[in-house]
Formats: sequence, structure tokens, C-alpha cells
Amino acid sequence: MADLHYEKIYEWNMVYRINHWIRAISIFTLIFTGYYIYWPFLTGGEGSQLMNLMRFFHFISMYIIILSFIAQFYFDKDIWEYMPTWNKIKTVPDMLAYYLFLKDTHGEYGKFNPLQALTYFFWGLLLIIETLTGFAIYSGKIFGIWDSRTAFGWVNNLLGGMPITRLVHFAIMWIFIITVPVHVYMVLLKNLTDRDSTFWSIFTGYKLKRAR
Repeated sequence: MADLHYEKIYEWNMVYRINHWIRAISIFTLIFTGYYIYWPFLTGGEGSQLMNLMRFFHFISMYIIILSFIAQFYFDKDIWEYMPTWNKIKTVPDMLAYYLFLKDTHGEYGKFNPLQALTYFFWGLLLIIETLTGFAIYSGKIFGIWDSRTAFGWVNNLLGGMPITRLVHFAIMWIFIITVPVHVYMVLLKNLTDRDSTFWSIFTGYKLKRAR
């Protein structure tokens, strides 16, 4: 029945899909390991093998995300669609009303609806800040060469000291903990209500668009 009313559109290229899942896994790993570093809730503690392992995966995941963003900027021709513009901002109420069940339909916005584009842009900024604050509070060598706290001491100076840097780093983690489930909810809702394979498209690359 879907074939009679919908047409297949190739929405997400291979680079975008691979990067999406690399970032998703990396963010989950960063949240889990970061929370453990803050509060060692499993057997072990500061200086234990488990803590060293958590820190290892925490930094590996961060480096992977950095490389993922570099690859996205290089290969993804649609990267500039994330940029906030007035046209996106003024149509946010339309999508909010749809997600809050105040409207049955929403406007057509191409690959990214305004909430998606602004969310991804906001996440990108947060990841940059999270990376900078992470280096600023890390007591060790970057790539075994530069002392992290020395190289990124300007971050602590800018924010007003190490305690505030730690607070900002921890607060951003909680922003991701809260907003990622909201993102998943929005994707699943659109998949169910629009029947456009939004959820499955991040695996296959293809969405369904209602034929006119």
C-alpha cells in the first residue's frame, strides 16, 4: 500500500549515516564513563584499573567525535543546512505545535525541520565547549606531547577557575542526557504519524514522501 501513495527519497548519504551512529555511540560512552569518573558507582575507585579504563574510553570517544565532525565538514555537502537562520527560527512554533499534538500537520522543510537543524547546531556548539572544558580539567598529556591543563589553561581563566570549568563540563553532560531522549521521541513520533520511515532512514538512507 505504501508504494501506491509514497515515493522513496534518498535522504541521508553513507557518510552522514555512519557519522550519526559513530556520534551516538560515542556520546553514550562519554556520558556513561563521564558519570562514572564523577561518581564511581561500580567496584573500584580513583586509581583503580576500572577507573583508568573508564578514562581511556572517555578520551577515545572524545577523539572519535572530533574526527567524526571533521569528516562531516569535509564530506557532507548539506552541513550548512544546520546553520541557524531567521527562516528556521520563525517556523519553530509550527514544529513545536506538531510535536505537542496541537496540530495534525506541519510545513515541508526538506531534510531538516527547523527544530532538527537548530538542535544539531546547538549540540555541535555544546560538544565544542565540552571538549575544551574536558581538556582544561584533564591532568595529563594530549597525544603524549602537550600538558593539557597548560595548553587549555585559558579556558579556566575565561570561565573563572577550575571549579566552574568542572561545573560547566558536568552540566553539559546533563543537557545531553535530557535532550537525546527528546530527539529520539521526535523521530519516533514523526515516523509513526507521517509514516515516512524517518526512524529507518538513518539505517537505509531512504525516507518516504507522500506522492502528490
